[in-house]
Amino acid sequence: MKKILSTCILLLIAVMASAQVKVAPKLKKGDKKVYVSESVTTIAGQKPITITSETRYKVARKTADGYVLDVVTTDVQTDADKDDMMGRTFSLATEVMKDVRITLATDKDGKVTKILNYEEVKDNAEKVIDKILKEVPATPGFSTEVIKEQIAGQITEESLLKQMQMNRSPLVLNGKTITTGMEDEYLDQQGIKMKRTYTVGDAGTIQAASTINLTGEELKQMILAQIKKVVPEQTDVIQQNIDAIMESGVLKFRMDVKDVYTMQADGWVKEITSEMNSDTMGQKAKVSSTIRLK
Repeated sequence: MKKILSTCILLLIAVMASAQVKVAPKLKKGDKKVYVSESVTTIAGQKPITITSETRYKVARKTADGYVLDVVTTDVQTDADKDDMMGRTFSLATEVMKDVRITLATDKDGKVTKILNYEEVKDNAEKVIDKILKEVPATPGFSTEVIKEQIAGQITEESLLKQMQMNRSPLVLNGKTITTGMEDEYLDQQGIKMKRTYTVGDAGTIQAASTINLTGEELKQMILAQIKKVVPEQTDVIQQNIDAIMESGVLKFRMDVKDVYTMQADGWVKEITSEMNSDTMGQKAKVSSTIRLK
């Protein structure tokens, strides 16, 4: 029995060790890949919103350390109802995405290391903020200038690179050697910590399951930090009552994401399917999306 058990364990270790893949797409100057994306956002009690886009990835040149990629979204469309606040926000955000160029530096495995035109990207992001704050009614009691200042202050190159790692894209896995059971942890500029667990599947697929990974204390500190930024005059009052508020369940915050990447023989992503579910203080939302190589 002991020998059989030992043999089974060794076989299991061998299978797990073989379930790994290095994501390193073949790149050369002039290569072009075009991806078509469709996402459907469903918020409880509201009409689903569909956004479709087409994004071009071009290898501009080879460098001593890796490559330079130009990424341009050439077409963006949405069926959002422009007559309501949520629909108008989505519409404005999609309108300004079109034709925005992002130039990325990567290492030799295609992992993004730097945003070469960061100032241009930041300027475009601030235009998005200006347009949305101008055309979408402000929340009573909140200064649009304060909101703009706080959001714009978070748009740093470091935060954008972190956000790229948390999002799904054809580049997000580049440079990783992925094994079944491997975990990553990410922290965005809002203080949201995500844990992502990988599974190497059959037929060139990689699954990534992500969940919010905040303790009760971390969630409390994240909420207080955001309140201090947006409405600092209310920080003391909220801080005195936050434990009772959290115990009531009002500040419930949950999110889980499942992404499935299908890889090609050349290391580029062929397709990404994704489903995200969230529950923020009772407001439930679901985002289903597909990104396919054209």
